Amino acid sequence: MRLKKSFIVFLISQTFIFSAISQKVYEPTWESLDKHKMPQWYDDAKIGLSMHWGVYSVPGWAPRQEGISYAEWYGSRMNDKKNPTYDYHREVYGNDATYDDFIPQWKAELYNPEDWAKFAKKMGAKYMFITSKHHDGFCLWPSKYTNRNAKKMGPEKDILGQYFKAARKEGLKVGLYYSLYEWYNPIYTGKEIPYAGLKRVNNYVDDFMIPQIKELIDLYHPDFFYFDGEWDHPEPFWKMKEVVAYYYNEAAKRNQEVFVNDRFGKGERGKHGDLYNVEYDFDKGSEGSLTHKWSFWQGIAKTFGYNQDTNPEDCLTPKQFIDKVIKGVSQNGNFDINVGPTAEGEIPEYEQYPLLGLGEWLSVNGEAIYGTHYWKVQEEGDICYTAKDQHVYAIFLKWQGETFSLKSVKPVEGSKITMLGVPGELRWDWTEDNGLTIYYPKQKSRPTSCSYAWAFKIKIN
Repeated sequence: MRLKKSFIVFLISQTFIFSAISQKVYEPTWESLDKHKMPQWYDDAKIGLSMHWGVYSVPGWAPRQEGISYAEWYGSRMNDKKNPTYDYHREVYGNDATYDDFIPQWKAELYNPEDWAKFAKKMGAKYMFITSKHHDGFCLWPSKYTNRNAKKMGPEKDILGQYFKAARKEGLKVGLYYSLYEWYNPIYTGKEIPYAGLKRVNNYVDDFMIPQIKELIDLYHPDFFYFDGEWDHPEPFWKMKEVVAYYYNEAAKRNQEVFVNDRFGKGERGKHGDLYNVEYDFDKGSEGSLTHKWSFWQGIAKTFGYNQDTNPEDCLTPKQFIDKVIKGVSQNGNFDINVGPTAEGEIPEYEQYPLLGLGEWLSVNGEAIYGTHYWKVQEEGDICYTAKDQHVYAIFLKWQGETFSLKSVKPVEGSKITMLGVPGELRWDWTEDNGLTIYYPKQKSRPTSCSYAWAFKIKIN
């Protein structure tokens, strides 16, 4: 009996040793980290909901101007005499009002992350993420490295803890945005100014930033990280290789498939990381998009954070938004659409409207988006292509009437061509000269729930 028990203990110990040896260990080198694979779940998911929410939601203002007008940068631009925010702040709040005066005003009294998670699902998102800490240095979790956090100040609650619980209850993947730098932290800047909640340490990176990121990893087990605020210094200053190796290795212990974006230091974007973030402008920094996973990342309006001066014309229409999603997915991208909740915790109606339009469209056409990959041809005029298994999806961005023509696809002989959301097959023919023509008879009703774009499912060789 004793021999048998000893043998069992031996087997258990050997299994443990084998598991430890076989578990992939990432070293803090690009050679090692670049071997990490983007999780399939992210590539399949296609649509995510990003949320910028914090102290900056209290003033909630950015100037009306052409292009992007980031309201979450209020804390910096209120001190820039060349920016309209400087005069606005003094006109509305007075000459002596500081940014930290907004902290006790942020109560988040209507915060209901369960409603947010349900909204994310309704709009068609498969994952969601939120600012854990923006450049103002205010943390949305009870960090032990600073009292400048939402548990000690302002809302006096663990915003992130509730957010993660709600997202995972709805079956969504959930991640975090984290800013490496802080505008006014005396430990980072070396300039002694009042900074609410500061705890003194010797070194910003070693004693504050890295411990905070590890704290987030250990507390919440995020499915992904979007880093930002890296542009002041090259990667060795931030020691992000060490951070990413820790994250990958801790996730591997949990058999958790995770990823990070490409913001590790000055000049590093588009070089390393599982995901390349393309912020607002697809044509900028999007080289190699078909060979490396990337995402559109932008707001419905011209901002990430809430801006009370947002005009309707500042916002993407449902049609503009859905076209961007389709084009991005056809070119190997995901779409991380951002909303900026009010200080109370409500998603503005002008941001909900196009997102719910997307959700309605996806309820019919999701088959042509989720779980697809880019095809050998991405676009043909007003047509975008995606592919899955033995099928190509031709998504027309404009209604063509009784005939839909395309040159790039040759269906397999006997293929049944359908339009998603429409019962029955459609008649078609293909010739060398004219390509494929799909006929949509006058008597067949047009699918109104798909009124932004129309997807045909075509079997190919």
